[in-house]
Amino acid sequence: MNQDTESTKVLNQGLTTESAKHSRSAKVMILSSGQALTTLVSIASAAILSRVFSQHDYASYRQTMLAYIFAVPFVTLGFDRALYYFLPGEEKRSRGVLVENLLWLFLGGTLLSLFLLVGGNHLLAIRFNNPDLAKLLLLLIPYPLLMLPAASLSACLMARNRTEQVAGFNVGSRLLMLLAIVVPCLIWASPDTAIIGTVVGAAVTTIVALILMFRACNTGSWYPTLAGIGKQIRCSVPLGLATLIGAVSVSLDQVMVAAICTPAVFAIYVNGAMEIPLIGMITGSVTSVLIVDYVKLYKEGHVSEIIALIHRAMVKCALLLFPAMVFLMCMAPELMCLLFGTPYENSAIPFRIYLLMLPVRTITFGAVLLATGHSREVLIQSVISLATNALLLWCAIRFLGPLLAPIGPVVSGYVFVVPYLVLTLRAVLRCSIASLFPWVELAKVMGVSCFAAPFLMALKYYGADWSNTVVLVTAGVVYGVITFSGLFAFGWSDALPWREWMRRLTTR
Repeated sequence: MNQDTESTKVLNQGLTTESAKHSRSAKVMILSSGQALTTLVSIASAAILSRVFSQHDYASYRQTMLAYIFAVPFVTLGFDRALYYFLPGEEKRSRGVLVENLLWLFLGGTLLSLFLLVGGNHLLAIRFNNPDLAKLLLLLIPYPLLMLPAASLSACLMARNRTEQVAGFNVGSRLLMLLAIVVPCLIWASPDTAIIGTVVGAAVTTIVALILMFRACNTGSWYPTLAGIGKQIRCSVPLGLATLIGAVSVSLDQVMVAAICTPAVFAIYVNGAMEIPLIGMITGSVTSVLIVDYVKLYKEGHVSEIIALIHRAMVKCALLLFPAMVFLMCMAPELMCLLFGTPYENSAIPFRIYLLMLPVRTITFGAVLLATGHSREVLIQSVISLATNALLLWCAIRFLGPLLAPIGPVVSGYVFVVPYLVLTLRAVLRCSIASLFPWVELAKVMGVSCFAAPFLMALKYYGADWSNTVVLVTAGVVYGVITFSGLFAFGWSDALPWREWMRRLTTR
């Protein structure tokens, strides 16, 4: 449901030749790596700020940024991805198309800034039980005006086949934002400094983004037209409304914890409620290769071959995701202490619960359904997910405590969303549930992944006096040797996807 997933789908449409597949893979790797890099930078920033700030100040900073992240999909409405549709092949008035897109995004940023300026900051401060939030949100007012126009950069440059520039911008902008936030806070440790650094970093990156976009779109008139704006609205708004549901679901848990609990509790929760950075890259790269084959095989009526592709993709993803899940499940407290400090050891609780969703990530249900022409079912799934998430999150927070809030999304996923998707996919592919997934192979991978877990627990017991760094490094070596020896013994070495990733990264 996120931006990179939707962009991947658009990039795959209409590409059928072998050379196009390589181009598509390279583009998706850039999009997925950008997502992974963003997550890594966020973790690095959180790790430093968690140690520099008190829990209250750290929570104030994270709540300020959460308010922006949660609100963005309501005003962008898919315009940040519209250029994927309108720029390819546009030679007569590419400047005008870009300006039409940027006008809407600037308008969306203006609406967010005005909301904060006319009292929205106080409303959110009351809602999040944090009076300090009102001042921080005032400092954030320029941020939407700066960041939203730059949101179209990936779509713009990808549509103009400037993938290297996207890769360079992803690396440079993320590192610049990290430095702009962290370095001043090492000198003046306050959330005000972090927000000011965020705004300054956004100003610099947006200037660079605008220069790159207008260099890529250098033909025709600069003037927008009502007809052009209307076309983008008709294309973007339906897509944006569908994406909005998924975007709200992603950050709903953090919003509800912030609204119900104290800032200190939110600080502990938010550090644990994160996704492993490489997940998006793994699932995105695998999906990018297969989605075109899904479309082709479905049109030709080769359903059995689609199922075979699903099996191979799931096993390939499981070979990385299952070991990662087991290792991180065992070592979560040590990892949280190493990253964020001892006060955040309990961040391991939500982190461990969210790890339970990794088995579901071995298959991208939406890719198969979209490839077979069942986009309506994807929207229904999003609605089911949002509704059940909201209810179960509230129940989990109220009756189990905020750190156990992820139980809501996990139960929602396994009890409501996944069964709906499995039954839908079974009907679409006209097969039994038993034959839909490679149950035996997945069980073997999980068994191999879990085999070394007792060794990790013994290592933690006997190494209780060791530093977290020593424990994690030693555990990583022990777990890696045992687990990958097991994978090699079962003959899965050729199925591990890193060779394919390296080939795609070096193939133009």
